Amino acid sequence: MRKSQHKQVNISLRIAIVMAFLLCCFVVVVVRAFSIQVRGAEFYQTQGEKRHVREVEIPVSRGSIYDRNGEPLALSTSMVSVGIVPGQLLDQFSKVEQLAEVLDLDAGELKQIITSRKDRHFLFIKRRITPMLADQVKALNMKGVEFRTEFKRFYPTGEILANVVGFTDVEDVGQEGLERTYDNWLTGTSGKKTVVKDLLGQVVADIDIDELVAAKPGKDLHLSLDRRLQYAAYLGLKKVVYKYRATSGSAVVLDVKTGEILAMVNQPSFNPNGSKDSNEGLRNRAVTDIYEPGSVMKPFAVVAALESAEYTPQSMVNTSPGEYEVDGFVIHDFRDYGKLSLVDILVKSSNVGVAKLVLGLGKEHLWDVYHRFGFGQSSGSGFMGESAGYLMHHERWRTADHAALSRGYSLSVTTLQLASAYSVFANQGRYRAPTFIKGNINEDKAIIDPMIAAQLTDMLSHVVMDNEGHKAFIPNYTVAGKTGTARIAEKGGYSDNYMSSFVGFSPVSSPRLVVAVSINNPQGDDYSGGLVAAPVFSEIMKTGLRLLNVPADQINRTLVDVNGTSVEVVEADDAE
Repeated sequence: MRKSQHKQVNISLRIAIVMAFLLCCFVVVVVRAFSIQVRGAEFYQTQGEKRHVREVEIPVSRGSIYDRNGEPLALSTSMVSVGIVPGQLLDQFSKVEQLAEVLDLDAGELKQIITSRKDRHFLFIKRRITPMLADQVKALNMKGVEFRTEFKRFYPTGEILANVVGFTDVEDVGQEGLERTYDNWLTGTSGKKTVVKDLLGQVVADIDIDELVAAKPGKDLHLSLDRRLQYAAYLGLKKVVYKYRATSGSAVVLDVKTGEILAMVNQPSFNPNGSKDSNEGLRNRAVTDIYEPGSVMKPFAVVAALESAEYTPQSMVNTSPGEYEVDGFVIHDFRDYGKLSLVDILVKSSNVGVAKLVLGLGKEHLWDVYHRFGFGQSSGSGFMGESAGYLMHHERWRTADHAALSRGYSLSVTTLQLASAYSVFANQGRYRAPTFIKGNINEDKAIIDPMIAAQLTDMLSHVVMDNEGHKAFIPNYTVAGKTGTARIAEKGGYSDNYMSSFVGFSPVSSPRLVVAVSINNPQGDDYSGGLVAAPVFSEIMKTGLRLLNVPADQINRTLVDVNGTSVEVVEADDAE
């Protein structure tokens, strides 16, 4: 009996021992799981050289930029960059030499960086390399060499839009143009996560998944620009700048109805996908460069005269004998035109006539007209770095300044300001600030009486029909515009160099586009705005009207060329 009881006790003891063992195993498994899942970071950090816990950035792409038709103007592509943990390379200098050779780096300089910055956690040594090169680096199998995803900006249109769109730096931050203006909009927010990396810097696990910070890509930007029209404007401007060996040039195309900038080109330009060593071609001259515009300002002086109610378009002004002295300065016309109507003052571009007009008006009134049209202030486009130009307050004007302002001297403007100002004539006397963003239409406001806008439109159409601006002529369309040829100021006076320009709009019957062209310092005898800038205007305007399917005017008029020969303007019905 005792023996049986003893045997039963042994069996119970054995069962208890087994159960205790199983319980211990279960506890170990639970503790191990808890250690891995909840305290993983602490565990891996204790592993020293075996594994490394890092908080890494989740890279994010910059927003893309598109033209008004969805054509890409700026894109970001994913690329690999190579970096090092210097402290982990101190005992690998033989392999460092191989790394330098693969990446085309100076081995001595790389070793110096590793030695002098051994306490740094990470350093880039080669940014945005090709996949083939990345594979060669990975094949070296080096501890302390890591790879990170970055994005490189690519500009499909190259230099055609470079001055306007701009570019980013190596850190993907906008440096010029709309990339800089809308940098906050285009820039996304990088995410973060905690990972485990092996000896070679490769991610082997993600941890703390619940604490992952999601990445937010940058927002896309849809511009008002039309890439097709931009290309046509680029070709037209580049051709004339090259032909006349000009220092620079700009052209702007505005939609009269919306204020949207459909094209903006500059010369010189640059390749945004290449090196940007020189600053000369980087800026957007159409909004940053200011100059005395010359005779393209005369229509605004005529506005002041018409607003005074003392003049009508047919009022006569005696311009004889073709020169006029003001405060010791002599104003000259090309020749003695005798008595001219206000219409003919613009057609002949009479300096004497327009000076006599404004000197009969108050200084404050002329200043007010110029100011209302936006001169001396930003156009409102929002472009970072845009110049306001310069318009001296009328209280500081001398009589000579008063007269000079009537013909486009003693003030400075940008090409965009001129385009915006002429849009008032085309838009029934209302001003709408220009915009680079598709659909971002600014509120318009009345600047002048619609009747005066209509009168100026008719007067400016005569400038094109009656010789002075005949090279701005476009078959089947009426054009209204004005030429400008201004001496360029230098220290102590004026040089023998000129700023040549033409600003106009079409079709006169229902204006749709405004184009402003400025050519800085054309060489040779044919330097006038009518000969240099007007043909560029015609080429750009013709393309714009065709692209927008703008109906031709119903016209049948005669144009007299510079030789006195009559040229028939073809009716719209005869157009192809």
